[in-house]
Amino acid sequence: MAVGHKKGGERMEQPLMGWEKQYRSTVNRIAVALLVFYGLFNVYSLVMSYLVPLAAAWLSYPFYTVFYEGISGLLYAAVFLVPVLVFVLISKHSPRMPLDLRLSLPRETPLYIFAVVALVSAAGYVNSWILEPLDYRAFTDEMLFDVGAKTNVELLLTFFTLCIVPAFVEELLFRGVILKNLLPFGRTTAVLASALLFGVMHQNAGQLLYATVAGLALGYVFLRTGSFWCCVLIHFCNNFLSLFTSTLWERLPQKSATSLLFAVECAVFIFGIVAAVLLALSVKSDQAHRSDEEMIPLACRVRLFFAPPMVVYFALCLAQIASLVLLALWF
Repeated sequence: MAVGHKKGGERMEQPLMGWEKQYRSTVNRIAVALLVFYGLFNVYSLVMSYLVPLAAAWLSYPFYTVFYEGISGLLYAAVFLVPVLVFVLISKHSPRMPLDLRLSLPRETPLYIFAVVALVSAAGYVNSWILEPLDYRAFTDEMLFDVGAKTNVELLLTFFTLCIVPAFVEELLFRGVILKNLLPFGRTTAVLASALLFGVMHQNAGQLLYATVAGLALGYVFLRTGSFWCCVLIHFCNNFLSLFTSTLWERLPQKSATSLLFAVECAVFIFGIVAAVLLALSVKSDQAHRSDEEMIPLACRVRLFFAPPMVVYFALCLAQIASLVLLALWF
């Protein structure tokens, strides 16, 4: 008897009696890669915080903008690509699911885009409402980052660093590596774990809920389609919507921006609901993989998932989230 899956990649066979050891090994290797990510992410944040005043002092516009956004995009990509490489290297003598970067998009891709973007937008509103008493968004906009693009040059460069780079590198790590390598041990485990890891990865309470919801939705899409690029395209569209709305708010008079943004949001939710209904009508029950979930007790999967290296990763990320919340309360 074997544990394995075909959707989302090639089948990786494991004897049922050895699944616990293999599951523990896979989780530990993922945790090591994520700890590398955590270190690089914080080094990236530190470097960029020092690079901003330094570049501003030595370079004039538009060279400063080109330099800053270019370095930011390249370093951000490295923060995710290095952990992928680390996982591959430490898995050299262990079974792992191969990266599958073949270009394939299902015909339902537009429906998945509308449905997921609407869902993530709704989760974003809920996330904001929860943190509204802390005035958390104003705090993060002022203290942590500025997505603004006041000129066309800045807008083009921000499009690269906010939409293109994250869509590829984040999906490569969290769907292409983490979710895919957890799939042989249960579809539910793979989707829930990768979504939770994706949520805490942002290390920001303002993104925790909707990033986790996005991880759940993207994980589901990956299972249904087996297409890495479909997830990349959805991720890109979601980030593009964020850039589009922030640009409208910056460049239009407040009254015009409010009206137009309301129309855009209504269109997103209407198209999203229609797309979700059409997808629900087209989905067929998938009975083939249910037995795999029953083979591995849920309590065992949860216990083995929270191995010491994974607990350390969660503790570091949650500590970072808590520190930002405390700073928001303080200021």
